[in-house]
Amino acid sequence: MSVKNDQELAAKLTDFDGDRYDIVVFASMYAKELKKKPEFKNKPTSAVIKEALDAILSKRISKEEILNISTANYAAEQKAAEEARLEAERKAKEPMKL
Repeated sequence: MSVKNDQELAAKLTDFDGDRYDIVVFASMYAKELKKKPEFKNKPTSAVIKEALDAILSKRISKEEILNISTANYAAEQKAAEEARLEAERKAKEPMKL
């Protein structure tokens, strides 16, 4: 982000009248989801968090959308982990082939 964008973000944060703790939590959640996208993979985490904060304060994404995205991705990650665990168990029970 440029200096101008940093100043705009600082002004939005200053003018924000909601719960700042909630915004930080939602920005962290959204930043985690943004990091999964190819355009954000190589960016530093601080830049991704600023982008997430800006998106939230600019109302480009709502808290409900962030919760829905995070919940769906968490469920998918849990399902994949469970499938991997079951596959590992299945392979461990198979007799070794020589």
